[in-house]
Amino acid sequence: MAKKALFIGAHNDDCECAAAATAYLLGQKGYELVFLNVACRHRIPLTGEPFREALWQQQEAARILGAKKIVIGPHGEEPYQYDDVIYTNDKENMLAIRKVLQEEKPDLVFIHWPKDNHVDHAAVSRASMDAICLSPCEGWAPREVYAFEAGPYQTMVYFEPDIFITADTAAEKVKESLLVFNQQTAGGKWLWKEKEVSMAFRGHIAGVKYAECFKIIKFPAGNQGSELWLRKDLEEYFSWAGFNAYPWGRKYFL
Repeated sequence: MAKKALFIGAHNDDCECAAAATAYLLGQKGYELVFLNVACRHRIPLTGEPFREALWQQQEAARILGAKKIVIGPHGEEPYQYDDVIYTNDKENMLAIRKVLQEEKPDLVFIHWPKDNHVDHAAVSRASMDAICLSPCEGWAPREVYAFEAGPYQTMVYFEPDIFITADTAAEKVKESLLVFNQQTAGGKWLWKEKEVSMAFRGHIAGVKYAECFKIIKFPAGNQGSELWLRKDLEEYFSWAGFNAYPWGRKYFL
């Protein structure tokens, strides 16, 4: 059976904005890719053709990267308006994520980093982590769990990466995916501009042109072995974060 990677993002563009390059590269290695969005919303009502176009955009952006997209919650009926809905880490939302985890049973899971200025991102991160922690209750658990960063105003100010994934060869696919979005709160040109700047910044630190970065949340445990599949399967793109002159534990001595 093919390995599977599940990316859990709050909004309809979060998986593509945060981890598109890594997802695409995993897909090229034979992984089945699933993007889960749980807190999509728009500031103005969408009906008719604009409504159908918004649904198409979020599916097409994932398809370009080789991923299936799942959108849960009250997001499939008109009017498409959720400005008064704030996603929370409550039991109902956590169980909705848990249900997808049990149905998909991914080997690798990627989630929002919990320290994030966006209220939806932070809540989805916590709900995702709670759902992951409960997964063994039904005899299954993901092999590895990673956290990704959101934009410069959201997660990046709090994020210290553990690993880098070189994104040079995937950048054009990332751009193609993001440019699909043409919505009030998800304009493709703006999304790509921010993503390119973010990848260039992380790439500069990693010594490449573009990079995405992640925190390790869960290692393989018990009978899952001791090898990180992300490192093994993306070996030519993988590097550990940090510098020899500035050991990563230096901060604990300051």
